[in-house]
Amino acid sequence: MSLIERMEFGSLAEEYREAAGASGETARNGPYYKHQKWEEGRNRSRRVPAQEAKALREAVEGRQRFESLSAEFVELTVASTRNAGHSKKNSAKSSKKPGAAKRQLS
Repeated sequence: MSLIERMEFGSLAEEYREAAGASGETARNGPYYKHQKWEEGRNRSRRVPAQEAKALREAVEGRQRFESLSAEFVELTVASTRNAGHSKKNSAKSSKKPGAAKRQLS
């Protein structure tokens, strides 16, 4: 997680557009890049220049990787916590001597 240097919210979409050429052929133009993110209660999108797209893609992937590693860390920590709690219960039960008489209060 500490190796992830850049992060950005949202997603980056790569789009292509079909355009009719002068001779009737269709040409595929692009790619064009669109950055979308949830902001102030709504989905916002903006066009991204091609020269910025690579860095933005790496930042979005960095955030996604961080979130994935964070979720994995939480799962492992919860499992470890549950296992530690379970083993304490078992060790408490096994520490009692079988058949030992209970002391009665008078």
